[in-house]
Amino acid sequence: MPRDTDQDAANWPEDLQAAAISCPHLSHSQQSQQSRIVRRSVVRCGDTRQRPDLVGAIPVCNEIDRISACVQALKETLANFPGAGVVLMVNNSSDGSAEAALTALMARRMTGIVVDATFAAAIANAGWSRRLALDIAVRWGRPDAVLMTTDADGRVAPDWAAANLAALTDGAHLVCGRIAPDAAEAAQLPSGIGQSDVVKRMYTALSIELDARLDPRAHDPWPHHGLASGASLAIRARNDCAVGRLPRLPCSEDRAFAALVERHDLCVRHSDAALVTVSCRLQGRARGGMADAIAARIANPDSLADQRLYPARITAQRATYWNALRAAWTAKNDTSFLVRRLVASPAQISRARSCSTFGAFWAEIEAGAASLAATRMRPSQLARELPELRRLVALARVVT
Repeated sequence: MPRDTDQDAANWPEDLQAAAISCPHLSHSQQSQQSRIVRRSVVRCGDTRQRPDLVGAIPVCNEIDRISACVQALKETLANFPGAGVVLMVNNSSDGSAEAALTALMARRMTGIVVDATFAAAIANAGWSRRLALDIAVRWGRPDAVLMTTDADGRVAPDWAAANLAALTDGAHLVCGRIAPDAAEAAQLPSGIGQSDVVKRMYTALSIELDARLDPRAHDPWPHHGLASGASLAIRARNDCAVGRLPRLPCSEDRAFAALVERHDLCVRHSDAALVTVSCRLQGRARGGMADAIAARIANPDSLADQRLYPARITAQRATYWNALRAAWTAKNDTSFLVRRLVASPAQISRARSCSTFGAFWAEIEAGAASLAATRMRPSQLARELPELRRLVALARVVT
């Protein structure tokens, strides 16, 4: 159980030092204090001198009651991958999570690295912790290592690693796995949020289906769950580096990462086979995460729904334009007519035309297309839109 000295730790996982260098939402003058790492230790378990070809990277914050189950699930899913390792990035924990994480690894004879750090408030979040875990995994693993990340309060399925690897081998560049709520915890939630949840789940599923039918993608065949969650992501190290790595954001880093991968015209696969069971607790660790969303729905069942949900007509228009523009881009045809229908700003059009990938081109068009934007809706609004969304999906099923 090698424990790095302060000097060794400062030299080995250089990403911990680099974390204090670039914090995009802080000014330069703020960074020196607000992005400081104020405490750090690194403990290695097993023979970490060998570079693994598969690395699990998990952010951890005050998870002493759940980390053992998380590590046990990782042990089971990695059983057929003897060259695998695990990075547990413990941040701002006061409950002994780092010690519990190390104990869990040692008890199961797993190879891993446990980093225990305290970050300044501005960067003390799951997004930064996950980014650091992945950065360390990149430096530790082989150049073409597979990186997989989940949450410390989640339990990956026994075939999770194999399902992720199968999708990557099949041509996917980023695999977004499926998440399922813990059934026992979900049963304990107040009944008041049930009806709004039914509406949101139905609206989400139909929106994903409409998008998939109007803008089919061979690399992400329908049916699929259509979501990106940090609880289940997998990517090869070379592709993680090629796109600039996971965005350092306090929340929603998972969606931002999927969007970043698509901006580079790499393939995102939403795999139903890569399953993770996630917590339904009300006191979460990640700001803006699932626990906050559940708590908001309990406080107000008609609280704002997911920002990716649009009115039915706009959902259809977005998919239709995306499909038409991609086809024109791929065929090297003129896109001017379609672009001018969406974007009024000459500067925005100029930026779009200067893009070298379709993903970046679409992102510029989307940013300037007022007709494809909408304010966030509430469950009551989703319920009113649902009949029209059902009608559009039914039409799409007939022609696709």
